[in-house]
Amino acid sequence: MVSREGDRIEMEESGIMAFPFVARFHVRLRPPDGWEADARSNMGYTHNTYRLFADTEGTRLEMTFDVHLTGPYRLFAPFARGFIVRKTSREWDDYVVAMQSGR
Repeated sequence: MVSREGDRIEMEESGIMAFPFVARFHVRLRPPDGWEADARSNMGYTHNTYRLFADTEGTRLEMTFDVHLTGPYRLFAPFARGFIVRKTSREWDDYVVAMQSGR
């Protein structure tokens, strides 16, 4: 986390989404059940929304990603959606396993 002021958080993230990236996120908390994140990186920009809601099996998290690749990365736009969905699913599965095991 870079900074926090009230319901606004600024953070940086780096990683690999087929290519190395460094992103700066501006997060707006939307109590009691959601938040939004806007990010810019060397690959483009995104607007993400997250919302918690009750379900018969417990609490669920709805996530949406509006990703816009720019520069040479826009050539990969036709493949980006599937890649992002697969990567997010794998990471989420790892997170659930870690939470269930108490790590």
